[in-house]
Amino acid sequence: MVISIISLVVGIASLLYFAGYVIWNGINNSFLYFWMFLGISGIAYPALHRMILQRGAVFWRRAEQIALGAILICTVIIIGIVGILVSEGKEEPSANADYVIVLGAHVFGERMSANLRYRVEAAYGYLEKNPDTKVVLSGGQGQGEEITEAEAMRRYLVQEGIEEDRILIEGDSVNTEENIKNSAELIGDKSKKVVIVSNSFHIYRAKGIAKKQGYTDVEGLGCKIHPYSIPNAYVREAAAVIKYKICRQI
Repeated sequence: MVISIISLVVGIASLLYFAGYVIWNGINNSFLYFWMFLGISGIAYPALHRMILQRGAVFWRRAEQIALGAILICTVIIIGIVGILVSEGKEEPSANADYVIVLGAHVFGERMSANLRYRVEAAYGYLEKNPDTKVVLSGGQGQGEEITEAEAMRRYLVQEGIEEDRILIEGDSVNTEENIKNSAELIGDKSKKVVIVSNSFHIYRAKGIAKKQGYTDVEGLGCKIHPYSIPNAYVREAAAVIKYKICRQI
């Protein structure tokens, strides 16, 4: 009974979250469908559980117990990884880095998304405090974007007074691995002191990718994230960390 109630509550909450996200920001990543699937599964489980009990089939009862056990294990793992992501995202980088790399995020036409704005604002704060540091703005042009993500960030920094000669543009990458790889080509030396700027949930994996690619002195600067994005961002990122670990990409 308790499990059925929890399942129903989680299911309804997940469907409401999915619907709210789509209304707010559209379907801007395929992982959003996880919440729809979780919602439908959570709502359907109580009826399925009653059916299994009524039929008294030992096989299906065992299968249900195994499935619930697997879900519990996955939930514990996800919670543990999220804890690591939160911890890594809070780190404060040391001063006077040679370069700051700002990772791209979605642009609506020519307007930065909230999460991209948070990233470039954090980079601006670091650049203001460390006038000898240069910045690499990394992000290509995706669907629905009229300019590259790098160009959107460049416009913001120039408007805020950052000199053009401190800004390097990397406008071809479409994911984090390419962001970091292409930025290294602009920097020219992976032993340089580098600070990677992204939303807090993203720092752990971004640093891991950089180290895997040969960066030897890399730190992270995590910035805030839009509150409504938090559940999707952290669960999605935890799943990405698992995938990257299995594939030895970090």
